[in-house]
Amino acid sequence: MQNEQSLKVDGDPLLLVTSMYSDGDMKRRLGRDAYSYRYVYRAFAPLLERWSRHRDASGPPAALARAVAEARIQRLQPVHLSFLPLHLMDLAAGVPNLAVPAWEFPDIPSLDLEGDPRHNWAKRADEVDLIVTHTQFSRYAFLRAGVKTPVHVVPVPIEADYFHVADWRAGQRVVLDCPCYVFPQPATMARAPRPWVDAETGHVPARVGLRQLYKKCVGVMPKPIGKAIHRTARAVRAGLWSARQTLRERDVREQYPPLPSLTLSGVVYTTILNPFDARKNWRDLLSGYLLALRDREDATLVVKLVVSAEWEAAALAEMFAFYRGCALSHRCKLVFVTAYLSEAQLIELTRASTYYVNTSRAEGSCLPLQNFLAAGRPAIAPTHTGMADSLDDDCSFTLASHPEPAGWPQEIDGGYRTTWHRLVWQSLHDRLRASYETARQHSAGYRKMADCARRRMRELVDAESVWPKLATALDEGAARFTRIRRSLDVGESSVLRKAI
Repeated sequence: MQNEQSLKVDGDPLLLVTSMYSDGDMKRRLGRDAYSYRYVYRAFAPLLERWSRHRDASGPPAALARAVAEARIQRLQPVHLSFLPLHLMDLAAGVPNLAVPAWEFPDIPSLDLEGDPRHNWAKRADEVDLIVTHTQFSRYAFLRAGVKTPVHVVPVPIEADYFHVADWRAGQRVVLDCPCYVFPQPATMARAPRPWVDAETGHVPARVGLRQLYKKCVGVMPKPIGKAIHRTARAVRAGLWSARQTLRERDVREQYPPLPSLTLSGVVYTTILNPFDARKNWRDLLSGYLLALRDREDATLVVKLVVSAEWEAAALAEMFAFYRGCALSHRCKLVFVTAYLSEAQLIELTRASTYYVNTSRAEGSCLPLQNFLAAGRPAIAPTHTGMADSLDDDCSFTLASHPEPAGWPQEIDGGYRTTWHRLVWQSLHDRLRASYETARQHSAGYRKMADCARRRMRELVDAESVWPKLATALDEGAARFTRIRRSLDVGESSVLRKAI
């Protein structure tokens, strides 16, 4: 193990960390571009303190440059550590730049996507002093592109509390203090009045006028505009758009009102996902679950949606529309949770769960999956991309999948420059049935899988397992920068001597 008190560069080092958003901003930014990088930084923070002092230098490029200058005034040696995608990372001049990107595709961009050289990850990777990835899969993607910068694999450390979650018991009952949407809906649940819906048919009248719709939804009519309508058409369109949005939100939230708390018992499957992320493949998840366990009244799927409050209505509308479109009667329960959950609430959700389920097409590493495995909750998931380091048949019901053409997320117009994985739907259906029977009828087999999951995560993502890898990576990144700087200084001196 590295000596924690040793100096890694000339002078006392100070890690200047850049990431997405801020801790105080996370609740409002859930589901936004690269939001999860802040969580990765928070997970590493205690281990970073072992290596040196660190401070947050996130923000515009000027903030990083100012932090570098302040560190030098304090006679500290700044080291820039970036928890950001490479195309969003700014380089600090004259200091080591260490990048910690997440990546979930077998190839990295090696061309200027959208005409922007920052999206050329292969070129950007060779401009930094070290790259830290979280999985072997991501590391091979950089090596396959011919990147010359050293690439280290350092898994994201798991919060220690997950390793201490009590084992799942068949008769347990857990109540979470959070609102939730439950299907099928309890027969006693009353619907709130919806003024825009026909009282007899329960539908929005097909011939309702837009101005009438505006009045029903917003409560007032737009002011008369007479002959000036052509000059204010934009304002009217905006008002009508607002009315439609109001209709959409009320249609979801009032037609399917939430329960004030969530009670979980029986065999509970949990997934945590951003519904606007195309990789997450939640439609296969919902259809597979409903068809596999539709007759099992004691089965529950909890879908924790990672969305901000302002995106909640749109997320629910899309999920509920798909659910209604399935037109499946079922006795198993389907639960949606949109509320922001504290770390303590997430651990309680883990305790209430029997399995974690993931049907993604590609994953960087999937931190929720690793949290649940560390808590002794086996997974139902494919073993592709970043999940391959965490899963095998001993700790999970593995799902079959096959590569298919896909585009990189940075490509606005799409394209087929890489691949992700298409899930074999029948595999999902069958493994859900098998997992249910294992939890219900084969407790010894379930316990063996749970114990294996805990052991695997202790070896992979326990803080004490991660620390030596992190220390080695930070040491090498700082030392490599120093070697390159000294070789450049020697080269410049030689040129000057020859000139003289």
